Amino acid sequence: MHQRLNSSRIKKSTELARSTGRDLWLSDDLGAYGMGRLVLRISPGGARRFYYRPLRAAGRSKAIPLGLYSRTKQVGHLTLTQARKQASNLAVSLDTRSAVDTAETVRQTWPSPATSQISTQPRPTTMAPSNHSLIQLCRSYARHLKDNNKASARAVELAFERFIAPTELADQPARQISPTAFTDLLRGIISASSGYSASKVRSYVHSAYAYALSARLNPSAPKSQLDYGIESNPIAGIDALAKYKIARTRYLRDDEFRAIWRGLQSTKKFTIPGRGLRLCILLGGQRAEQVVSVKTSQVDLEAGTILLLDGKGNRPIPRQHLLPLPPQALEEVRWLLSYAQSVKSPYLLPSKMPNTAVSAGSISKEVLCIRHKMEADDPHQEHFQFSDFRRTIETKLASLGVSKDYRAQLQSHGLSGVQNKHYDRHDYMREKRDVLILWEKYLTALTDGLLPTAS
Repeated sequence: MHQRLNSSRIKKSTELARSTGRDLWLSDDLGAYGMGRLVLRISPGGARRFYYRPLRAAGRSKAIPLGLYSRTKQVGHLTLTQARKQASNLAVSLDTRSAVDTAETVRQTWPSPATSQISTQPRPTTMAPSNHSLIQLCRSYARHLKDNNKASARAVELAFERFIAPTELADQPARQISPTAFTDLLRGIISASSGYSASKVRSYVHSAYAYALSARLNPSAPKSQLDYGIESNPIAGIDALAKYKIARTRYLRDDEFRAIWRGLQSTKKFTIPGRGLRLCILLGGQRAEQVVSVKTSQVDLEAGTILLLDGKGNRPIPRQHLLPLPPQALEEVRWLLSYAQSVKSPYLLPSKMPNTAVSAGSISKEVLCIRHKMEADDPHQEHFQFSDFRRTIETKLASLGVSKDYRAQLQSHGLSGVQNKHYDRHDYMREKRDVLILWEKYLTALTDGLLPTAS
């Protein structure tokens, strides 16, 4: 028996969709037998959209999008009462049309004497492209990133759910959306959020279309990617919004970094994201996306190593980034490993949800909390964010006399050249260990109010 929709049920289901990471569909009776149903789709990102699902007898089996849900009257949205009225009107309209169309359909499909013979004409070799929607394309691309262990998978998924799923374009056929429509979408994101967010969404959607296009000439691509019927990339001609992607140059002063590191020494009320932040720093400024993806099987306490998977860029297989664990990092990893085993999680940094790790965003939020505390103590405190830590650490290592090559090996960047890719097979473990031990000495001296000399 179907339940009637109400605001309380919708609110609870929205929270459930967010916690499970899956779409939820709620059904609402229209009050009369044979009139189809009003349904509400709730996405993990919080988007809530009404659809009318007609009876198959009405000549349509696919749900018809009506609009976004709002508890109160709002431009561009539908209240529950308004959605019910629209669905009821559609039900009457489709029912009237189907009575006329049924006779016409029978007449057209009944074989005439002239056409009753088996056709000798060749059958078409390709199927007509389906009307898979934009949000289906985007989610398929996000799953592709996740299946290939790409560090950006979660960020891409969240961007699609936040900026694409709630829009009118979400349910339109991906192959039919024009560049102008996408330009209007990005313009709205710039106005409502930020230019940087718009530039990221443009990049992600461009990649989703490029992925679908490449499937046509990729024998290993899943057949589902061929069904979109996409012939061109509508994002290709849209401005890349480069002015919003200016590289940051901020790095932390010694007194700032000292205050941050001292605050991270206390284990009182320590969160898993907080420990993840500590580990990123102790390992010489590693990327949060790669650290949170580490599974317990990638830690070898006996050998004193931790394996990160560097999947950035277009690598079909993530590059293995093996790091030694100096004393403080080893102690941190040993605690995390013990905790992960106690909660039966496969991840070194487990979240509260079973079989999932904390997100890279949760580590960034730890940095945000630290900054807010520092700003409360000093109104003139300069802005900083997690990405500035990696730049700060490389800058400090350079000041300590660590060569550019060793810094690149430690932070896994600038290693895609011919020499590193094909000829240099040295693992640099001894050199990375020496650098990390030097870095731990620097952190200890910094905490004690001392600064080591360059070496």
